[in-house]
Amino acid sequence: MSLKSDLIFHVVSRRKWRDLNKGGYYKPEDFHEKEFVECVTAGDLNSFLNDRFQGRKNLLILVIDLYRLSSRYKKHGETGRVHIMGGVNTDAILDKIRIDCNTDGSFDVEVGDK
Repeated sequence: MSLKSDLIFHVVSRRKWRDLNKGGYYKPEDFHEKEFVECVTAGDLNSFLNDRFQGRKNLLILVIDLYRLSSRYKKHGETGRVHIMGGVNTDAILDKIRIDCNTDGSFDVEVGDK
């Protein structure tokens, strides 16, 4: 199993990260409606950013290690989505990468080896 396949990504604004990261766990604003934290795999990250966050700045990409999660998760292979069925324990977050859109509002993000 490669390291890349063990990582998933969640996108959040810096402000919301500060507001919603409490007590060692992070849950997005819509968690009580959806009852999961929506994440994506490396191969789906760029299209996810362009579909959901076009034109946005001041975002964070949370790099999450699946094996460190204390919550259950479900992979949806056909969509590249991963649903975490509880909050994300912050010790499962390996990194927070700040990102802004390009001048045309799009994102150009690649995850992987070159």
